[in-house]
Amino acid sequence: MIPTIFDEVRAAARAEGLVEGKIRGEIKGEIKGEIKARADEIIRVLSRRLEVPSKSIQKKIRSVRNIDKLDELVEFAWTCVSVNEFATALN
Repeated sequence: MIPTIFDEVRAAARAEGLVEGKIRGEIKGEIKGEIKARADEIIRVLSRRLEVPSKSIQKKIRSVRNIDKLDELVEFAWTCVSVNEFATALN
């Protein structure tokens, strides 16, 4: 069977969709990695400066999905006077 213009357009669109999907997946993976790295940094800073945060506070830190919020929390982890004070910033 001879491919039609429709077949060629569909094949090209499918190939483009596969590439776009791969790129979106890579970006999503990078963002997830950045989020995890920020959360780990917060826990590390609190642990070194003050004390190891409780499991529930660590869970709350890891539940934050906004990178800007995590950046703010990293800064606050460096200046807060207690883990309890830090925990109030999570709410």
